[in-house]
Amino acid sequence: TLRGAFAYRGKFIADVLKLHIQDKTHFITAYIKAYHEWLLYFIEKLEQKYKSLSKV
Repeated sequence: TLRGAFAYRGKFIADVLKLHIQDKTHFITAYIKAYHEWLLYFIEKLEQKYKSLSKV
């Protein structure tokens, strides 16, 4: 579900925070990469939801 996708975003962000990155540039880079991965995942979930709704 889409609700699960948002929970998954929290996991990505938590993983970045667990790295305890001190350098702001590295932190921002890691955060952007994690968010990018989540966006790809979220888009995939939206497509699945759209396909299932269009079959009805």
